[in-house]
Amino acid sequence: MIKLNLNENFICRIWEEKSYYRNLTTLEGEKVTILNYGRRNYDSGPDYKDARVKVGQVIYSGSIEIHRSMHDWYLHHHSGDNKYNELILHIVFYQNENGSTTGNFLVKKARKIPTVVLSEFLTSSIHEIWKDIINNPSPAFKLPCYSRNSGVPEKIKSTNLEKLSKERLVYKSERIDLRRKEISNEIVRKSCWEQVLYEFITEALGYSKNKQQFYKFAKRLSLSDIKNLNLNRIQIDALVFGLSGFLQDLRFRDTYIEELKTAWKYLREILRKEIMDKSEWTFFRLRPSNFPTIRLAYASGLLFEIINNELFKKIIKIFEDCENPKKEIESLFRNIPFSDYWNNHYNFGIPSGLRDNIIGYERITAIITNILLPFVYLYSIKFNKTDLRNRMEYFYQNQKFKGGSNEVTRIMAEQLNLKTKSLSDEQGLIHLHNFYCVTGRCNECEIGKIVFSDNEADKLLKIILY
Repeated sequence: MIKLNLNENFICRIWEEKSYYRNLTTLEGEKVTILNYGRRNYDSGPDYKDARVKVGQVIYSGSIEIHRSMHDWYLHHHSGDNKYNELILHIVFYQNENGSTTGNFLVKKARKIPTVVLSEFLTSSIHEIWKDIINNPSPAFKLPCYSRNSGVPEKIKSTNLEKLSKERLVYKSERIDLRRKEISNEIVRKSCWEQVLYEFITEALGYSKNKQQFYKFAKRLSLSDIKNLNLNRIQIDALVFGLSGFLQDLRFRDTYIEELKTAWKYLREILRKEIMDKSEWTFFRLRPSNFPTIRLAYASGLLFEIINNELFKKIIKIFEDCENPKKEIESLFRNIPFSDYWNNHYNFGIPSGLRDNIIGYERITAIITNILLPFVYLYSIKFNKTDLRNRMEYFYQNQKFKGGSNEVTRIMAEQLNLKTKSLSDEQGLIHLHNFYCVTGRCNECEIGKIVFSDNEADKLLKIILY
């Protein structure tokens, strides 16, 4: 594992979100269960006080200390510090630089402290966790230039934001184009554009908890192959739930489930695709309306519309012709048909109350912002559709943005003393945060160039203290 230069405050953010790791064990192999994380200590002494943990079969009460690596224990001279006598658990993110997993971490009366190497138990990559954390900043989040940027003229701030918003649109378009080229370099192939559209919209259905799983699932479907099979709606449902692993060992019995199993048995033999494991999907700490099963039901309806009802063309035409494309796209996506079973189920075999729709306006707005805008923008460039490109840029710059839905933009706007008036403003703030502020690129930001000297900017931390 490449050892990123994470500071301890950032590691504490990881430690405080238990969904980022699981099945903790000590260096000696004893199981660790956190009964109470305790309270964060911002004074001298251990990082957390009044915690309760179970190590093996014994329950301990006391303090927890967080370090980047084992070496930091000795570097900070904790063994001789009485403030650490009540320590019950030592959390290090990485092993020692030499790969050694041994450590003699002693406090009062030569008591050895159980130690956990946290990076060995992460549920996703550190890069994905990093992205999740920077998109959900803590109340203590501060920009490097905060309290010093008030003297920067508003014109410079707004011009910088406009430039960054364009950078973000191009950045997202390039990500889509990279995947398009992986599929085919033949730009005129409609099936290639439909495939990319489906993959990225499906990824967006997963939110942060199941985003990777949805993208992995969508990439396993070949829309051009599926088109040739002329599948009906129940067969497409079977394909989606079979390939995602949810039909494996499904013990519930009802008419819909039996139809899915019958259809999947036939399709599995024809397509011979690798099946995902049901355990890959996350239900933990999700509201039922966000369960992957119900999102997959919508993904099935989406697949049916792309294959059979020209959804790709409909989206392009809306942005080409409609005066209010956002309203038309919302109507289109709110009315994607799906199997009736999912009108009163969140999961297989467990009935629920009737619902109005699977997908809400907030999620559709996110799909428009993060997928459709860069997708159609890319399409307009590749096919030299100048009018469409101009319409996309106008929509991006003038679509009203209702602040408050994104914690990053709210905090950024407050600390830069800016008002976000449009979708492009919001996207510019996110791009500034993700690619400049938290990566220490202050000397490349127009605001940072004024606030800091080059020497000061170079000394800023690569990852902000949270």
